[in-house]
Amino acid sequence: MIVERPCPRCGRVIVESVPRPPGRPKTWCSVTCRRAASGERLAAASGVIPTTYVPVEISLEEHAQAVLGSPAACRRVLRALAEMDVSGRLDEAKWSSVAGELERLRRPAGRSMWRR
Repeated sequence: MIVERPCPRCGRVIVESVPRPPGRPKTWCSVTCRRAASGERLAAASGVIPTTYVPVEISLEEHAQAVLGSPAACRRVLRALAEMDVSGRLDEAKWSSVAGELERLRRPAGRSMWRR
């Protein structure tokens, strides 16, 4: 899957594949934009020029794909859900669909649908 989003400084398209490689996602389209943005932030911090924030919209699907592409992120989500289950927070109405999906995924002891 290919994800395109604009550079926050110049607006040029940044193309990335999902799942993306390890490390930070690309923020800038080029080294030139990264350096210029750094200089602008330093100037803005000293009061020389104002900054303009360009919001970058990332869809829920892109977030989900990023999590699914990382075993560490998946582990964090599963651990957080387990903690919510133990604390009873999954019993709240807004989490009922999540609790239902977790029940659907549970298998009898010794049987796993992922490991063979």
